[in-house]
Amino acid sequence: MFVALAAIAARATDYNVPVTVIVNGVSSEQKAVFSVNENDGLYDISLKNFMLQSEDGPMGVGNVELKGIKAYQDGSVTLLMTSDYVAITPGDDPNVTFWMGSMLPPVYVELRGKIVGDRLRCYIDINLMETLGQIIQVAIGDGYQIANQGFEAWHDAISKAVEPNGWHSFASGTGIAALAGNHLEKSDDAHSGEASARIYATSVFGIVANGTMTTGRMNAGAFSATDTSNHAFLDMSSEAVDGNGDPFYTPLYAVPDSIAAWVKFSQGTPNAAHPYATISAVVTDGTRYQDPEDKEYTNVLAKAKNNTIATTNGEWVRVTAPFIATGNAVEPKAVLVTISTNADAGQGSNNDEVLVDDIEFVYNAKVTGLKIKGHDVPDFSPADISYEMTLNEAVTADDIEVAVDGKTAHVIKDVQAEDDGYLCSVIVINADMSAMTSYVVKVKSTATAISSLQSAAGQSAAYFTLDGRRVSALVPGKVYVCRQTDGTTVKVRR
Repeated sequence: MFVALAAIAARATDYNVPVTVIVNGVSSEQKAVFSVNENDGLYDISLKNFMLQSEDGPMGVGNVELKGIKAYQDGSVTLLMTSDYVAITPGDDPNVTFWMGSMLPPVYVELRGKIVGDRLRCYIDINLMETLGQIIQVAIGDGYQIANQGFEAWHDAISKAVEPNGWHSFASGTGIAALAGNHLEKSDDAHSGEASARIYATSVFGIVANGTMTTGRMNAGAFSATDTSNHAFLDMSSEAVDGNGDPFYTPLYAVPDSIAAWVKFSQGTPNAAHPYATISAVVTDGTRYQDPEDKEYTNVLAKAKNNTIATTNGEWVRVTAPFIATGNAVEPKAVLVTISTNADAGQGSNNDEVLVDDIEFVYNAKVTGLKIKGHDVPDFSPADISYEMTLNEAVTADDIEVAVDGKTAHVIKDVQAEDDGYLCSVIVINADMSAMTSYVVKVKSTATAISSLQSAAGQSAAYFTLDGRRVSALVPGKVYVCRQTDGTTVKVRR
């Protein structure tokens, strides 16, 4: 019985997941093992054999381990947050002869993560400003962003043609796609890193064939440019893979608020009637979908489109498009992103080109309003994180109302009773786990259940993170709640 109970209380899971590492705005992809151990509601997390990609090749960093992480529930989602100084230990990969991280002093690490069923998504910020002058961002798990966002990794599609990992054009298409010729190549003109994707139009039998790139698969079914048998499509039931061994679809488990990309667009011959390039994204339930559509599709959750991308005059420009919900009651499982040299099929000229780099889905986490017991928090502003108000009533987490601009953001609310009221904390994390905002409201009240308890006067001051975890060392630039020697609390910034 004891063994059975111990097995229930402690669970360990290893996730062999894709990892995106972002250093100075440049992303790279790798595989890693991410271990999660649960014991009586607290979690230990470790990123094993972490590597960094550099100009000289892969560089071993080591194991990053965080222990005793408190979990929060948001419906069926388990949220994990922590921050601490961590000593990076050597990894055990026999192919790595030197682990750089073990030579460093303890580094400050922040983690935001979630577990949904058997899926894991985490975001880790490793602060190496004092030693290497940079912050390493590590995105763990797929299903929230497009792989190879910076277009640094490429593979052979067919002889003499290459495609970015996770992306496709006519070289790997179906139907008579081969007759359309190649419309995609690697460019060293990049917004960041060393590469971008160059999409360009050509002329086939006197008909302009728009340059097109997609996360799905291209199909060319007719010589007429406006025929919907010429389209990009996805179908998660298909077992087809590209030259890199990847499927012709991108998993997506949440609806973003918008899509953004850096582009450089030019028309070979200006066309006043058809002057724009276009980018679109469609979130689906993973069953077959094509763009442009040939019928009404009920498997679509949301669509985003920017079909007014004008010539950028040789400059990199960031373009965006918001996602608009369709109202269909289906679960998000995949996304089809398509970028074309012209918003209108068969238009433009055969010298049009779009360079694309640093594409991402944007998940918002901005608090736009805050109420407690139905009362607005006085002078609330998203930019300010600390407030005070007086309410001579008892306060619980259910009494806190939070308005958020992120459609799929997670909200954590916590209330701690104090001698003269309540300390209310609100944390909002976006669905991607890449961003977080937090607020503290000191509510003065005579209704607190501990108002009659002995004062904390005479005790030493204690410092807590905004999620309620006590810390022994303060990190410059961070905000903490300090319980002073007289029992009162104040917000402090290190």
